[in-house]
Parts: sequence; C-alpha cells; structure tokens
Amino acid sequence: MAAITTDCPRVDQDLADWNFNQNPHPTMEEWRAMGPVVYNSRHDRYMVMSYRNCGRVLAKTEEFNSHASVEFFKALFGGITMEALDSPRHDEMRGVWAYAFQRDTLEAQRDMIAGVVAARMDPFVERVRSGEVVDAIPNMTRGIPTLVIADMLGIDADMHQQFSAWSDAMGAITEGFLDPSPHGAKLLADGAAATKALNQHIAEAIVKRRNAGKAGTDLISRMVYDPFSLSMEEQEIIASNTQLVFAGNETTAKLLAWTLVALAQHPDQRRALAADRSLIPQAFEEVHRWASLAQSSAPRHACSEDSRIGGVLIPNGAEVMPLLGAANRDPERWESPQEFDIFRPKRQHLGFGYGMHVCLGLNLARLEGHIWLDQLLDKLPEYELAETIDYGRSFSLRGPLAVPICVR
Repeated sequence: MAAITTDCPRVDQDLADWNFNQNPHPTMEEWRAMGPVVYNSRHDRYMVMSYRNCGRVLAKTEEFNSHASVEFFKALFGGITMEALDSPRHDEMRGVWAYAFQRDTLEAQRDMIAGVVAARMDPFVERVRSGEVVDAIPNMTRGIPTLVIADMLGIDADMHQQFSAWSDAMGAITEGFLDPSPHGAKLLADGAAATKALNQHIAEAIVKRRNAGKAGTDLISRMVYDPFSLSMEEQEIIASNTQLVFAGNETTAKLLAWTLVALAQHPDQRRALAADRSLIPQAFEEVHRWASLAQSSAPRHACSEDSRIGGVLIPNGAEVMPLLGAANRDPERWESPQEFDIFRPKRQHLGFGYGMHVCLGLNLARLEGHIWLDQLLDKLPEYELAETIDYGRSFSLRGPLAVPICVR
C-alpha cells in the first residue's frame, strides 16, 4: 500500500455492494462535493470524479500509467496486450488493427451486421408480440456483438455460443477483483478458466492461419501476417485476440441492454426517436453518457513524485480510479447531467475512454448500435419493462442482469 496523502478525504465504500450498485450516482455526487480526489480505504484507491480530472489521469501517462497493472491484464486476457502498455509499442500494436476499425472501412460490414441483428431480433420480437415476457439479453442483445466479432475474426459459427459464455465469465473478473468474498474468488476462478479456454481456441486458430500460408481478410490473419507480429511474443498475439473477443462482446452487449432500459424509462423520447431516425446517433451517445456501463476505467497508477489531481498529491505507486460514470454526469460539463435527454447538445463523453487507450472498437460499437436501434424502432416501437431492473454487483462494467420486455 502506498502512503496516504493527508489532504485527501476518505471513504470506506465496497464498490461490489449490491445496494450501492443499484444506483451509485447519488453516492458519487456526495464524493464529488468532498473534493477533486477521494481515497477509498476499502479498495486502497484514489477515486476521481470530474470530467476534466478523469481525462487528465487517462491522458497524462507520464504521471499516471498502467505499468503496475500488468497482472490485472494478464488475469483478464492471459497475457500482455496494448491496454497494459503506455509506450510507443502500444501504438504499433494498436496499428495492426487500426485500419479495420476505421469508420469508413467498417461500412463494408454493414450488411453482415444488419443480417446478424435481424436474425437475433426477429424471433425475439415475434415472441414479445405474441404476449410473452422475454428477457432481451440472452434472447437478443447478448448474441449480436458475439456474432459480429466472431465473423470478423473468422471463427466458425458453431463456436459463437461458446464465445459468449467465455466472454461473460471473463467480464465477471472485474467484479471479482473488487470482491474479497468467496463469491468474488469464484468469479476470478471461473474467469481464469474461461480466459484459458478462449486462449487455447485462439492459439489453435492462429496455427491454422499460419498453416494456410497466406493472409486472409479476418482479424486474426491481419495480426498473424502483419510485420509487427514478428516482434511479438506468441502469448501477446494470443492475448491480443482474446482481448478483441472480450471487448467486442461484453461492452457492446451491455450498451444495447442499457439502450432498451433507457428508452423504456423515457417513452416520449423513444417515440420522438422512432419518428426521426436522424436522432439515433446522438441518442446512442446519450445512453452511453447517462448509463456509463464502464463506471471506472482500467487501473492507473501514479508514477512520479509529483502526480497531482486538482492540486492533491497522489503517492507514487498508488492506484488511481477515474470514475467515468461520475465524469459523464459532471455538472461543470453538462446541464442537468442526471437527466436522460437525447436532445442535449453534442459533447464528448468518456464512455469509450480517453487518450491513447480510447476504445479501438468504438466505431464498430456505434455501427452495431445504430443498425440495431433502427431495426428495433421498426419492429418493436412500443414496449415496456416487465420487471424492476437488477444491476447486480459489477461496478466496473455495470449493466442490467436481465431486461424482461413485454407489450401491453
């Protein structure tokens, strides 16, 4: 444990507490009022709430870096990936796939994505229209990003469901790190087993690509045959692809679920959106700002003797937690930030991160979300939540555990 700075307010909050996670925002607003940084003794972390200061922590790698978080990323992905790097090597590794995730390049995937969305949505809508109460997560939203990223990776269709299961277990690792109970230990063990299994499958796919003797168009091939891969250890190549599976599944699936919840809770805005589809991009961003499924970023650590946040000195080596959910409701940046409003003026939020580690797949997530939301408004413009939503215990990747949908 690093030395605790004396001029920093302290709290003792279990971030994996169920009651806290049902609605963490009032508590985070109390923390915001305490000062620019609040030390959480339960998790030995310095928490940052404002948009400006969170952006600074994420961007100033000379003061706050991810080098001390290597073990976290190894546990999550089975090896070092670009998320654990703040050096020029990060940019080179990211560059392998950068072109494939550019907005214009992804347009070539539009028809494939639209087909995936329709295949998942149509049976779901038919069941809801027949009078059933249907959980949208396992029956619609969860499979969409899985199928999309699996197609882009060139993974066989019969493995898609297994990929979802592995990704779910890996996502729970972030909750397990915050939960010292036996339940948290089980989440970590199950996540480690899922990471190992997914790594094994990816390793076999890499061998197949090499044996083919020439590059294909899939993302695994792009890395295997990129000249930069010659400088990568085999486990780095495997873990990088595993990270891509996880990132392409977990976050987008939760964001789609959040969109269903937000628009169910604000039916007037949903109807305005159905009447004017040009609002879809800004509505999707507002969901991401308001919901902030990643309530906190990956761990950062103070790495200089003068790492400061809002004038508060952070001890060298101490872990810093930018609270993205609080930053995205910063009243200094947004008017009435606690309100969901798809008509608010466009401003950049931190839902996709910031700085060198901004989400590589943000354009893919947006494309999937826009296509999915457009089809939803065509096929099921009126719907309701059948039950109160449970948000579970995962603070790092907060989202509905189930979204039971009905029509009345």
